[in-house]
This record gives sequence, structure tokens and C-alpha cells, in this order.
Amino acid sequence: MRVYFIVILYIFSSVFSSCFAKIFEVDKIVAIVNNQVILDSDINQVLFYLKKEKNSVLVPLKMNFFRDKILEKLIIDALILEEASKFNIIVSDAQVDSVLRNIAFEKHITLNELKSNIILNNTDNFFNYNDYIQNIKNSLKIKMLQDYFSNKDINISEKEIYYLLSQKIKKQNELKKINLKFIILPFSKKEDNKIIKNKKFLINHLFEMISNNSNFDYFYKSFKKNKNIFLAENISLKHLKDLKKIFSRKLNIFKNHQILGPVLGKKGFYIIKVNNIENNSVKKIITEFHIQHCLMRPSVILNDIQAKKDIFKIYNNIKIKNYSFDYAIENFSCDFYSSHKKGDLGWVSSKSFDGAFKNVLKNLNSNEISKPIRSKFGWHIIKLLEKRQIDETWKIEKEKIYQILLEYKIKQAKNNWIEKMKKSSYINVF
Repeated sequence: MRVYFIVILYIFSSVFSSCFAKIFEVDKIVAIVNNQVILDSDINQVLFYLKKEKNSVLVPLKMNFFRDKILEKLIIDALILEEASKFNIIVSDAQVDSVLRNIAFEKHITLNELKSNIILNNTDNFFNYNDYIQNIKNSLKIKMLQDYFSNKDINISEKEIYYLLSQKIKKQNELKKINLKFIILPFSKKEDNKIIKNKKFLINHLFEMISNNSNFDYFYKSFKKNKNIFLAENISLKHLKDLKKIFSRKLNIFKNHQILGPVLGKKGFYIIKVNNIENNSVKKIITEFHIQHCLMRPSVILNDIQAKKDIFKIYNNIKIKNYSFDYAIENFSCDFYSSHKKGDLGWVSSKSFDGAFKNVLKNLNSNEISKPIRSKFGWHIIKLLEKRQIDETWKIEKEKIYQILLEYKIKQAKNNWIEKMKKSSYINVF
């Protein structure tokens, strides 16, 4: 009987211990970041969310690669969240709801439906409502701190923008198609130095005659008709970059009817006429105005009639030289954003103004001030500093380059900040 009891007790204890071990299985530590621990379940949770979103990248062969990438991100997130707690960054419920609204909008459901769906899925170990909300809060904290440190010292100079713009223009120019005419004085490397020297003298003399009398076509036709020492050829619609195959040095081609030479090329010495440059882009010329302004803005305290009365009073005082335009801006202008820089609004496109405003600017001379004029912002006195015409295409390109530089510098600043945090932290990956 005793033996029987021991056997039952042994079986029961074995079953109980295996169940207990299964329920209370210890979560594996995969990394320590300062005082924080990253667990295997943290990685599994991220993988679960990715699968939940039906992410096609989760191929079994790549699973280890993704686990490593997830761990790397969790380490960086842990470091940033530690910094966020030092800065006492708090995320409000309203901010969380804003994120949830965007998620709901993408899923074509209401906010309440989204919250209900999250709660209904609350049965899974990796899909907990509180964890879901906490992840959103953590993501917002990380973004806020990243944005602060990444944008803090970003500076993009005009020099950087114009360098990249000139490179782009140069590249585009190389793709322009051209039509060229050549007068060629052939020579061979086998010829002795005296003959080559004489040919150099001859081609230089011919180039001087053509330059002085603008009679390239006369000689071209003559040499085309009567083949003598000189040859006459033409190349139709060849890209500028392709000319590298013909000439030993780069040609500075920039306008129609341009004469260049003498240039050493494949067949000898060349005198070149640019017949036509085919421009690939259509110019969109717009007028820009560099302006200052003094503004009277109607408000609860200042109605439109009083604002108009005040601006005309300022205008008349400037006209009779009681005070200067700069003094008026500094002391009376309601545009606090520009008043500290003498009301300077920089270069503004004509597209930014309505018809009446545009006409006033069009008729102003440099350094002349306008009579008071109404816009949606209030009553202005405008001073025109300069006006210019620019190709809008290149202005758009300039803005694109600025965005590219900004994104690059933000990414660089973010990476530098993260590397700095890593170096000053204790990180141990198991």
C-alpha cells in the first residue's frame, strides 16, 4: 500500500512540476541597457505586431535577421526613453487619441470601433490593450525627443544649396542635344614637329579671321565644296557629354552661334560653330519682389476703420519726414514676426499676391513706398527694395534640394546623437 502511495505521489508531483514549469517559464534576458532589461518576449511582441499587420517580410529564413534588427531598435528606444524621463516628457491622452484616430481612419473605422477591436484582441499574451497604448506613448516620446535633438543645430547655407543646384544644372546641360559644324585641319602624330607647328599657325590664323569677320559659314561652305587641306563636317543632335569621345578637353558650350577653337580633337585641329542647342526644359519665368512692410492688423481692440485711420496717419508722417519708414515698422507695425528685422519679408513671388496688391508692387520703383493697401491680414505700407525675374523651375529645384539636405542632416544628427548615447551607456547583449 505504501509503495502504491509513493508511486501515485511521484506521478502527481512529476505532472505538477512540468505544468508549473510550463506556466512559470522564465523569460530569457537578451540585453541589458543601463538599468533596463530587454526580454525575449519584448522581441516576440514586436514580431507578433508585424505578423498582425500581415507584414510580408517575415520569411522564416530571414527571421534571425529581423530579430537582430528588432533588438537593435529596442536598445535605441530604451536609451531614448531613458533620456525622455530625464527631460520629464509627458504624453497626454489627447495626443494618444490623435494617433488612434489616424489608425482608425486608415482602417476605415471609427475611434470607438478601433478601441473595441483592441480590447477584443486582449486575449493574447502579446496583444494587451495597456501595452498597445503604452507603445503609442513611448513612440510619441521617442519622436518628440528625436525631433528636438535632430533639429536643434541644423543649419543649411545658401552656399550648399547653390553648389548642389549648379551640379544639377551642369548634369542637365550635359543632356541637352546640340547641332555643331566643324572646320577641321587634319594632322597625324606621325608628322614631324615642324609640320604640326605650321598647321597650328594656320588654324590659329583662320580662327582669328573667322572671329574678326563672323564669316564661319563662308569658309565652311567653301571647304565643304572644295576639299583641300581643310575638311568641313557637322554633327546633329549629339549630347554634350558625348563630345568627350571627340575632343581632348571639355568644351564650354552655352549658347547658339557660339564659335570655339582651335580645339584638338580626334581628327586634328577643330574650329567649331554651335548651330543649335535644343533645350529640354520649358522656362517658367515669374517675378519676385523683395519687400518690407508696416502692418496695422484689425483685432478685438482695433477695428478695421481705426486700423485704416492709423496706417494713413503713419503714411502721411513718413511722407512729410516726421519719421522714417524703419522707425514706423519698429514702433507701430503689428507684424511682430518681421518687425525685429525691419519688416523684411524677403523675396516673395508675384503668385502670392492678389491682383490689386500685385499691381501696386508692379508700379513701384526701388526703395519707393506704397500708399496704404488692404489685404486679408490688414492694412500695409509696402516698400519695394528690389524686383527680379527668375525661372520658377529652378526655384522648385532649389526647394527640393533644401528638403533633401534637411532630411540628410536630420538623419545624420539623429545618428550622431544615438551613437553619443550608446558610448556613454552600459549595453550588454547576450
